[in-house]
Amino acid sequence: MLQRGRRSAANVVSLNVSGQPARLTAPSYLSKPERALFVELVGSCDPRHFVESDVPLLNSFIQATLVARSGPGKNIEGWQMAVKIQAMLATRLRLAPQARTDPQKVARQAARQADQGRKPPWAGMRNPGEE
Repeated sequence: MLQRGRRSAANVVSLNVSGQPARLTAPSYLSKPERALFVELVGSCDPRHFVESDVPLLNSFIQATLVARSGPGKNIEGWQMAVKIQAMLATRLRLAPQARTDPQKVARQAARQADQGRKPPWAGMRNPGEE
């Protein structure tokens, strides 16, 4: 049922009591698959990770990701270009592991594991092609 009379400010304004910034919302011009991937990606990161100025890069990353997910098919060159763009934009948006971690911190963690007598996770792996 509709409220009679004038609406109060409390009914109009949504309050953010958690102190966290609001997550980015998907632009209206995105297609349904692009919008779904946008929401999934933004939802999987910390609310402070993306800002409004990241939206154009996010859109390009999402489009490249959808092309890469479709597989090479007959247009392998187009697929390869989409994967390259996806990898480059993932680094720029700090989504790739090497963009999120500090190399010195990784080195310290590996040294700490070695000091404790633990092998690094890659120690038991074989290179492809080795027998």
